[in-house]
Amino acid sequence: MHRWRSLIASATCALVVTVMACGDDGSGVTGAQPDVLSVAPDSGNVGTMIEILGSNFDDGAGVAFDDWIADSVIFIDGTTLLAFAPDSVKPDVIYDVTVVNPGGKWDELADAYKGVAPALLIMNGVSKPAGNNGSTVILEGKSFGDLLGKGQVFFTDDAGLPVEAAVVMPDNWTNDFIVTTVPNSAATGPAWVETPTGATDSITFTVTQSATFSPSLILWTETEPLPDPSQGHGAVFFPIDEGAGAGNLVYITGGADGSLASRTTVAYSEIDAGGNFSTYTNATALPEARAFHGATAATPFNALIDTLVAGYLFVIGGIDDSGAPTNTVYKATVEVDRSVGTWSATTALPVSLHSMGAMIFRSWLYVAGGSSVGDAPRPEVYRAYINPDGTLGDWESQTSLPYARTYAPLIQLAGVLYVLGGETGAVAPGDNSLTTTRTSDIHYHRLDLRTGELQEMSWSANPGSLIKAVSKHSAVAVGGTILVSGGLYGGAGGATGSHTIAGSSGAGGVPFFHHAAIGYVDAADVAHVVILGGNNVGDAAAPVANTYFY
Repeated sequence: MHRWRSLIASATCALVVTVMACGDDGSGVTGAQPDVLSVAPDSGNVGTMIEILGSNFDDGAGVAFDDWIADSVIFIDGTTLLAFAPDSVKPDVIYDVTVVNPGGKWDELADAYKGVAPALLIMNGVSKPAGNNGSTVILEGKSFGDLLGKGQVFFTDDAGLPVEAAVVMPDNWTNDFIVTTVPNSAATGPAWVETPTGATDSITFTVTQSATFSPSLILWTETEPLPDPSQGHGAVFFPIDEGAGAGNLVYITGGADGSLASRTTVAYSEIDAGGNFSTYTNATALPEARAFHGATAATPFNALIDTLVAGYLFVIGGIDDSGAPTNTVYKATVEVDRSVGTWSATTALPVSLHSMGAMIFRSWLYVAGGSSVGDAPRPEVYRAYINPDGTLGDWESQTSLPYARTYAPLIQLAGVLYVLGGETGAVAPGDNSLTTTRTSDIHYHRLDLRTGELQEMSWSANPGSLIKAVSKHSAVAVGGTILVSGGLYGGAGGATGSHTIAGSSGAGGVPFFHHAAIGYVDAADVAHVVILGGNNVGDAAAPVANTYFY
């Protein structure tokens, strides 16, 4: 018998007058005989919360890892206990886990828990890990432990020295993720986590310069156009860090011409250090034509995916070649050499949609709003988990938008989802006529960072709205700023002025809508926005291929 079990048995018997009164058979123990069946997770750090399943657990039961007693045990019911791994847990040591009921009877599961070093896998949940000083950062990985104060997060200053990042709230330190802020003295360099069982490998975190996305300051530069004039296409920024395909890339999917005929086109271009695009390279075409779809990319920087590939592209819903909305979701691998693999169908949307908002956060793909049959706007919000092989789990319903809404971008910034502007009426793709049903509202919903769920009863209205009611526009979050571009306004078409793409001091161009937009951070830590193609407000039958960056 382990030393700590003997002590518990002796202490139990000391509470009664005689040994015989303590146990029916003179053993000094009373009560039910527990039975330990499983422990999960079966590995972790100091402070990792484990779930113990079995039977005949009594309220007040104790838990030990070999000879070391867990400081905190939570009784759920007679079949479930929660316990936190004690401070004595060491890396690469395997522990027996024992449950002792208050009467002294016990059961042990041998070799049930192994102490392991933590692993830092991704940071910041979007693109390459980057952010401003003082911005919120989410570190995702394994075996951090579940107790605040047992570990530390470090960034690097200009001299290459460690700078500790504060983690304030207990819920912001969990076994799988940590929420912190970038220290004011941090500079671009390694970031990592240190715990009692060891330190993680580091990930380079880029400290960005605040983006000056002011309409009075922006000057746009024209670069390589799309392969064809296009509207309703998808565009995703895609970083590849290693191998022959390393670089900052943009992938284009589908789209439509001026007659709204959908395409199967897929192509990619590299963004050089100056922001210019290379000539596009054609990639594996979609199995069916799509336009006005959701387009996202899962990479090692925003999802826990198979590291043998660079990532996955997703084409979600959209308009097919008959002009009807569809619920299909296609996915394809992006290989480390930049090529796109064969497209295959994965879990379909619960309803056919086009022109919805779509984005990825911590391995979850979210879809909000959009139009269904007859271009009717929808209020629903769904999410599906991205498995390591790029397939999707089942779609789950989340808190719906406050009203039906379409042609409204969905973006994520610091663990908050935003829906900006949009159309509340039934309006067809390509229609550039004036409507009274566009909105300037901004609604937001905080994500539960542990589960990724939208757990509040409703979305909140942002105190400030967009300057004008707008739909068929883009919104990009980069450098701590959200930039809304193009679109159709409540009383007129696209914006004009000396610093717009259509303005005289810009690069030239047309007022645009149904375009695509991406944001990224360059090697000099500067945030950029790129506008790709789109329809012409002045002539809806004449989309453009022009591409501009700032």
